[in-house]
Amino acid sequence: MLVIRNLLQLSRALHWVICFLIFINYTNSYAISFPKDTVIEISNRKVYIALPDRNEKMVEAPLSVLMAIHGNGRNAMSYAPENDQSVPFYVHQRNMAIDNGYLFVVISNGNDTWGTDQGLENLMKVYRYISSNYRVKEKWVLWGTSAGGLQMFRMIAEYPEKIDRVIGTFPVYDLEQAYSQRKSSNFIWQSKEDFEDINPANFPEKLKNVPMLIFHGRKDQAVPYKNHSLKLIREVNALGGAIKLKLVKGGHSTSNWKVYKNPIIKAFLAE
Repeated sequence: MLVIRNLLQLSRALHWVICFLIFINYTNSYAISFPKDTVIEISNRKVYIALPDRNEKMVEAPLSVLMAIHGNGRNAMSYAPENDQSVPFYVHQRNMAIDNGYLFVVISNGNDTWGTDQGLENLMKVYRYISSNYRVKEKWVLWGTSAGGLQMFRMIAEYPEKIDRVIGTFPVYDLEQAYSQRKSSNFIWQSKEDFEDINPANFPEKLKNVPMLIFHGRKDQAVPYKNHSLKLIREVNALGGAIKLKLVKGGHSTSNWKVYKNPIIKAFLAE
């Protein structure tokens, strides 16, 4: 009986040692904790998350985060490779992020990408989710495209402590001008009074403290560069801002790859 009792005690001790070793291996393993590409839902909206290739352990430096903000008619899966909604133009932004060591995330914001309060809250839900579930830096990089520029500028204005820098691809800056081109019964904004308080062009002073890299086509008719990016840089930099504007050939199209100056973007992400 004594021998059996001793064997049982030894078995229990070995059980706890094995459990401890499994726990240590699990908590130190980045790959086990987080799959490289993930699609989840937050408030019934799809969120696509992509992680960079890393050999480091979780206990090392937190990840930088790049959150994309899509334009009109796009969604989170536009940025995910190899699916039926993939758009190579948007997948390129995802690839630029993870190739430079960033966690990449984007939410399907629907028409709320046009600067609505609900759209901004959706982005902040993503911020809170990522911050709670991944080891990341507090200040993020934003990449707003077209109508997504509105939410990008709103985040800078309302949550400047959370934004490190931003990249804009033909971003909408003056919502009143965009409204004048698009007003119809189907447009999310039905009167200028509805968006007067959130139009970025009405608060350039709130945008001066965040570095920006903006790309815009000279032939853009959907979001004319003179009414948006050129106006942005003139108004904000006059107040002490730090905006770099790169005007390129071509217009407002996902086939205009001239808006991607990869070496410049890489250097900006590395700053």
